[in-house]
Amino acid sequence: MAWTYCSKETVAAIARVDADILRDEWSDQVESLIADYEGFATIGSTTIITEEAHDGNGSNRIFVKKPPIVSVTSVQIGSISPTTLSSTAYKVYDQYVQLVNSSTTNIDSTRNAFPVGTQNVLITYVSGLAVVPSRIELCAAVMIGEIAKVYRTGGSDNSLKYRGQAATQGERTSVAADKGLLATLKSHMKNTLRHRVHGLG
Repeated sequence: MAWTYCSKETVAAIARVDADILRDEWSDQVESLIADYEGFATIGSTTIITEEAHDGNGSNRIFVKKPPIVSVTSVQIGSISPTTLSSTAYKVYDQYVQLVNSSTTNIDSTRNAFPVGTQNVLITYVSGLAVVPSRIELCAAVMIGEIAKVYRTGGSDNSLKYRGQAATQGERTSVAADKGLLATLKSHMKNTLRHRVHGLG
């Protein structure tokens, strides 16, 4: 949904453009780019993921499919009659659940490991970032502002196309870098957004 990461007023103030020219599709495009870059399915709200199935891999970690994890409701092990683990048996991180105090064993009898198997680990959790972090809000506003500036000057439509920039040195000519709107937006993400993994409890 457009304007989840930042408001039109914020973009107008940062980019010094008229809020009336800002289009919903620009916000949608930028939010999609940021979500892909961050690897998060939901930013600005949360959603419940029920019994997401994973293959046990013999290690003590299972990475969820839709990070970040806000909280874990249950971790179950077993294909036919799953056993629910105590909440003290695992630790929750942004992107994965780690066994820390469990009697669950793998085929090598190693403690604190998810047993090897197919779709034998079920995780129910809350995913998403309920509040948009300020770094994402700023990045989105700057990126939408860049699109607005290109649109306002008539240099491009609102598509995210970019082109190669040729550089000549002596007798050789080569494509030195990708330039244009998409390259600019990617540069803003790289410089503003930082990936983090931290314990949640």
